[in-house]
Formats: sequence, structure tokens, C-alpha cells
Amino acid sequence: MESILFISKALGEKNRLRVFLALMDTEELCVCDVGDFLGLAPATVSRHMSILRQAGLIESEKRGRWVYYRMGAVDPRLLEWIRNAVGNDGFPARDRAKIKEIVRLHRENDLCEVRGRERPYEK
Repeated sequence: MESILFISKALGEKNRLRVFLALMDTEELCVCDVGDFLGLAPATVSRHMSILRQAGLIESEKRGRWVYYRMGAVDPRLLEWIRNAVGNDGFPARDRAKIKEIVRLHRENDLCEVRGRERPYEK
């Protein structure tokens, strides 16, 4: 019963749900990807991701100064239920396009490695 409470609390906040949905469609996200995606400071992102990690929904790996996140061993039935419940309307479709563009730009330009980088996707 505790795991259900942790999961529901973790996904009960809009930003955490958005990033979880993004991770369902992306191999991994750097903390800077998530920060740019949600428009949040790294410390706030880390707090949100910590809650998702404690609920067993995601895993993290530190590489140099950055932390990378990926899906944890989540029951496929839960993932299917979440996909069906959210659907493709509204923010999931816009978010899907936004995160793909952010990841593409960050990886092409090695922006995760540059301190004080520009955000070219906002131009």
C-alpha cells in the first residue's frame, strides 16, 4: 500500500507528471534538459526528480557534474494506464515536441556541458 501512496503523490504534481511522461518517450534526460523543459532551477528539478526516484519511478546516474535520469523498472500496466489516462491531448503532445527539440539541441551543441549556456530553442 505504501508504494501506491508514494507513486500517486509523486505523479500528483503537474511538473513531476510532465517530466515522467517525457521520460516515457525519451531514453534519458539530463538535469539541464529537465530544467529547460520545465523552466525550473536545477535545485527545484533535483527535488522533483528525487521524489520520483524515491517512488521507484525513475533511476539516476551522476556523470561529471550532471545527473541523468531514465525510467525505472515500472510495471508496464502502470505505464499503459498513465498513457491512456493522459491521452494525446493538450500538454502531452506539446511537451513531447518540446522535450525532443530540447534534447536534440542540447546533444547537438553539447549544451549540457557548457556553464551559463544560451537557450537556443527559446529564440
